[in-house]
Amino acid sequence: MLAAARHAAVRAAGQRCAVAAPRAAAWRASSAAATKVLHRDPETPAPASSGDRFAVVRLGGTQYKITKDDVIVAEKLDVQVGSDLIIDEVLLVGSDLATVVGRPTVQNATVTCAVEEQTRDAKVVVFKKRRRQNSRRRNGHRRHVTLLRVTDIDAGVGSDVI
Repeated sequence: MLAAARHAAVRAAGQRCAVAAPRAAAWRASSAAATKVLHRDPETPAPASSGDRFAVVRLGGTQYKITKDDVIVAEKLDVQVGSDLIIDEVLLVGSDLATVVGRPTVQNATVTCAVEEQTRDAKVVVFKKRRRQNSRRRNGHRRHVTLLRVTDIDAGVGSDVI
């Protein structure tokens, strides 16, 4: 009796998924633009101050949530120390008032970073031991990193993010 109820539930779930599939395809087709999520009443004028702005950027295959004056420890980048790096792969930009989610990136949004240092990270010890065989290997690894300081987060022209 329980097996029959379980089979009926699986069939019903399959029918629900078949109904939802056309809606998902329509959503994917319309997802070219960025999604805007407002945290304030649209009739209320935006305040003059910029507030705390944050962003999620992709840099070297890793995503970072950043704010102004943050220091990012990223994989080694081919840039000169003291120069500015402009990151245009911004996935999300937000403030206290609004958040803009990109699909996949926010158009015209950029993050400007100053390259502070090219260095090596702390040592990671790799220790391999095969028990009862008198076999031990100890190796160390230090990855090359670039230290970046976020100087500006630009949400782009015409954005709701203040």
